[in-house]
Amino acid sequence: MAYDVHIVRTKDWLNASDAPITKADVDALVAGDPELTWSTSDYVDMSDDAGLVTRYYMISWNGASCFWWYRHEILCSGPDESQLAKLVRMAATIKAYVVGDDGETYELRKDALGKEELVTLPAGA
Repeated sequence: MAYDVHIVRTKDWLNASDAPITKADVDALVAGDPELTWSTSDYVDMSDDAGLVTRYYMISWNGASCFWWYRHEILCSGPDESQLAKLVRMAATIKAYVVGDDGETYELRKDALGKEELVTLPAGA
């Protein structure tokens, strides 16, 4: 099973429904970022508790489908460092957090020379 990273508006991704990221939020994010587009061919089919399957189209970043919106959050499965950095930038735009399956959070910080670096903070930090 892949490791997922979540953009959510809560400190714990399991509580994402408490402050959901809506489809309208994601539509505005995609519309405002020239690097992002909705895929017309790549998607994830997800079943709800009642067994109803909903198709969620992927969000492409520079032509590669790597993110998707699902109910209350934006997800990326097994992101590399560049995808993590993009997730942090996306989260900042919609006033949200980037949280891994184990509760760690991700931030971008500038070092003493002004170079941006990805920082991982342990759960609860």
